[in-house]
Amino acid sequence: MTILKPTKVLNVQAKVLLHATVRDYDEKYGCGSMSCAIYDTAWVSLVTKTIDGSKMWLFPECFQYVLASQSESGGWFTGQGAHIDGILNTAAALLALKRHASDPHQVNGLGQDLEARIQRATASLRVQLEEWDVSMTDHVGFEIIVPAMLGLLEKEDPALAFTFRGKPQLMKINASKMSRFKPEWLYGPTRTTALHSLEAFIGQIDFDRVKHHVVQGSMLGSPSSTAAYLMHSSTWDDESEHYLRHVVKSAAGQGSGGIPSAFPSTYFEFTWILSTLLRGLKEGNGAIGYAPYFEHDVDDTAKSIYSLNMLGLHMSADAMVDEFDTPTHFKTFAGERDPSLSANCNALLALVHQKDMLPYSAQIQKAAKFLCDHWWNADGFVKDKWSTCYLYPSMLLIQALIDLLAVVEQGKLPEVLGQDLLARISVTVFQACLRPLLDQEADGSWSQSVEATAYGILILSEARRVSFFQSLSQQIDAAIHRGAAYIQSVDPRPLDYIWIEKVSYASPFLTEAYVLAAAKASDAPGTYSVGSSLFMKVASNIGVLKQVKLFQQTPLFSSCAEWKLRASGIEAMLFRPLLESRRLDIFPRDGMAEDKYFSVIPFTWTSCNNRTGTLASTSFLHEMMVISFLNYQADEFMEAVAGPLFAGRLSDLRQLINDLMQDETGHRPADSNGSNGSRSNGHAPPGADVDPQHTAPYQHVFATLARFVTYVMKHPAVVSSSAWERKVLRQQLRTFLLAHVAQTEDSVRFAEQVAQKHEFCSSDTPFSTWVRTTSADHTSCPYSFAFVSCLLGSTLVPKGGDCFPSAAEKYLAAASCGHLATMCRMYNDIGSVSRDRDEGNLNSVDFPEFRGAGADGALDAEKSKKELFGLAEYERSCLSAALRRLDEAGRSGGGAGGLDAEAGRLHGRRMQIWRMFTDVTDLYGQIYIVRDIASRMRV
Repeated sequence: MTILKPTKVLNVQAKVLLHATVRDYDEKYGCGSMSCAIYDTAWVSLVTKTIDGSKMWLFPECFQYVLASQSESGGWFTGQGAHIDGILNTAAALLALKRHASDPHQVNGLGQDLEARIQRATASLRVQLEEWDVSMTDHVGFEIIVPAMLGLLEKEDPALAFTFRGKPQLMKINASKMSRFKPEWLYGPTRTTALHSLEAFIGQIDFDRVKHHVVQGSMLGSPSSTAAYLMHSSTWDDESEHYLRHVVKSAAGQGSGGIPSAFPSTYFEFTWILSTLLRGLKEGNGAIGYAPYFEHDVDDTAKSIYSLNMLGLHMSADAMVDEFDTPTHFKTFAGERDPSLSANCNALLALVHQKDMLPYSAQIQKAAKFLCDHWWNADGFVKDKWSTCYLYPSMLLIQALIDLLAVVEQGKLPEVLGQDLLARISVTVFQACLRPLLDQEADGSWSQSVEATAYGILILSEARRVSFFQSLSQQIDAAIHRGAAYIQSVDPRPLDYIWIEKVSYASPFLTEAYVLAAAKASDAPGTYSVGSSLFMKVASNIGVLKQVKLFQQTPLFSSCAEWKLRASGIEAMLFRPLLESRRLDIFPRDGMAEDKYFSVIPFTWTSCNNRTGTLASTSFLHEMMVISFLNYQADEFMEAVAGPLFAGRLSDLRQLINDLMQDETGHRPADSNGSNGSRSNGHAPPGADVDPQHTAPYQHVFATLARFVTYVMKHPAVVSSSAWERKVLRQQLRTFLLAHVAQTEDSVRFAEQVAQKHEFCSSDTPFSTWVRTTSADHTSCPYSFAFVSCLLGSTLVPKGGDCFPSAAEKYLAAASCGHLATMCRMYNDIGSVSRDRDEGNLNSVDFPEFRGAGADGALDAEKSKKELFGLAEYERSCLSAALRRLDEAGRSGGGAGGLDAEAGRLHGRRMQIWRMFTDVTDLYGQIYIVRDIASRMRV
């Protein structure tokens, strides 16, 4: 089937799909198209039954399926499935091999072959476990099932005891989960998700006491759980045998012996397919589970409500809210460990498509906030517990949020979204649509997957509804066309194992539904209307175009496509309302000219983040935007306010800073008047040795800087970082503020000498020392570097650890930071010679060492700048070398064995973000050369 087809053909194909979905529907067992899973197949192959006095394997065809599916490496793998798939499949298959080797029953003549297979399977499982990053696993119940499988293997054969680097972390998660488990819960009348994985509780529960949970022969639709029940119940259950026989015959394996990880999935597939087709075709008592009689979940319930409402059949969301609403989000089901992003997207979609939404205003706001928080805190591509493909939750997210923006703009939900949440939603929607646009592969696909490519097309089709994507319409249309052409080119279609159960699975019917929806949606013209009244400033793009031209003049972005820079500029504009609301929280801006840097700052972070596909969390970007403009404001305040107020007595300003930083370490400054003079931030301006006529300006400066220091040192990420990181940050922040005093003293000395001799004749320190200390520290780079260390240490380092764990890493990190700060200062000075002359600030080229650049020792500005540029390039080469050595030191882990999977992944991730931070800092220097962006003091 092709994707580029007329509407009538697509409508017919949609009907054909719906008929195919229900064609195999059984009145008793329902239906399902989930792909076969070795894990469940192996478990069903373990079921035995005594027939005519002889014990027999009940499903030998399942064991044959397992044998036929073993890979050359000895393991069992499915397409591009997750790492956990191979582990669970191989563990279950190995258990089946061992038991069939010990008790062949009617399956004879495989002895030697089985032993060879067992050896290969064992070796494969050891390798898979050793390479496993436990922290990256999201599959349902893995923390219970994997330890149980390992225990069963060791019990089967003590030689099958597996140790691996991630095992302590796995067992810690397992212990936490099992500490809340009580077998009695399974013996009561309530069905819980634990019934779906009874094989994990062998030896811990009485299987005779869970018989009442059998529905149509199955244990919550799980073949593996049903097999475990049959194997360990003291009385045979004919109904469960009949269920398994039906699954073998009628499920995806169609009699081959292959078994899916869940059957039936009637409601799940019906509602997902129907809602997907209805949305695609439209553009072009209430709670259920994924099949009849199964435990209720918010996903299937919300999809059902949404589908019925789209069909014009009003279905209230009251029951969904009553059963699944929590104080912060919608839970998928009772006892859920981690909230689901996609489940909350589906819940929000169900709510915003209610005929009367107002009664659900609180839940709508709550769900929207949860979705934004989830997106903003996600590092890298967003993840969801039900899909291995980041595009699936992204698609649901933008569908839900864009639908929400549409009804808000129509006035149907007045005052539900405040300005802050509205701004956060706009950033979330833009990023969720832009990232797939940037991530599309050269062949038009996403991840060489038909279903993922359909997701990508549906995402970009949603983007065509939103006003702030209108200037990118050409690129969006082209990407949709390339994606459609890719889908058309793939025939036959391979199974996409991107859905998550115990192991990953594929659903041909779902794939077809998304392909058809993508085909219909891709044919619809873009309206670009949603948000037109909410984001009018963004729609103009005038300021963005000016900044794009500026950035294109820098070496970093000289080869970047104009539209990509423009997209990053629009993203930056969407951050502006959030930044403007905090613009004057810390520093007053009296006496300052326009802060031109304020509009440039968010662009530097979005552009560098998107340029390399770093995808640092949105929260990280926002925090760095805030700290960046605070650094500029601190620089302005020290030069324009603190410096003049302390003119002639800069030693007092230096003492003020020392007092302030001592206060941050817990030592309360002395107070001369018996009053603590405390402010709401907890700082008390000392003043024992301050002349009475200077008390007011002293307290003004102290209070302002105290707000700044408090913001930095009491930031939640700083507070939760290691003691070492906090110590370094405090030292660097103190050095940053003191560097302004030193810079002011140098500038005063410079002005005096120029006034007397028309040149800067002498300095207390040579240029080579000054530029690496006072001058580099003045840039804020070293203290910002320390701030980022705290941010990364609190999110991308095992709890309590340092961002740079070893002595070598700490040294090389400091060296990298030093070279970066020095290079940036040199670029800054190259671009601000004229400004510094006008404002009386000491510049690098003013040092006597540069006098030799001109004839007879006279200053030749152009030659001096050229020489300074050469030194900056030297610092760049040192920076590159230091970063390379830093990466190597981190990967070695300080030990012969290197890093485990999680530590290696986190180190690599931190280095990605560090390189992006380096790019941003470098970009500021390059911009200074092109144009001086700092505000000028009014003189």
